[in-house]
Amino acid sequence: MTKFKPALRYVRVGLTCCGDDWIQTESSRYDLERLGCVASERAEDANLLVVQGTLNPALFEEAVAHFERMGAPKYVIAIGTCACGGGLFPTPGDERLPINIYVTGCPPRPEAIMNGILSLREVQA
Repeated sequence: MTKFKPALRYVRVGLTCCGDDWIQTESSRYDLERLGCVASERAEDANLLVVQGTLNPALFEEAVAHFERMGAPKYVIAIGTCACGGGLFPTPGDERLPINIYVTGCPPRPEAIMNGILSLREVQA
């Protein structure tokens, strides 16, 4: 018997070139919805926070605020080399934003982003 997993409803934080590839992943060619991953208007309705690109200190605080407003269970995926490694504004040792999946690349290809979503679906409760 197959166990169905709830949809991943996501909110995005960040800009730059990683945002372009995320939008491409949402397009009809790649179609994240078939993987059970849909956009959410509000952080309160989301269970996935997508952190992409360079996060300056103010944008990092916004990401933490989104994460705190999300309902449980909540997941975080970091997309792009800047989000994974700190980029221009590293925040080493900050435990307020625990990353579940890292998708590296500058910018990461849509196939890599989809592979990250599939990896997250495997560990999803």
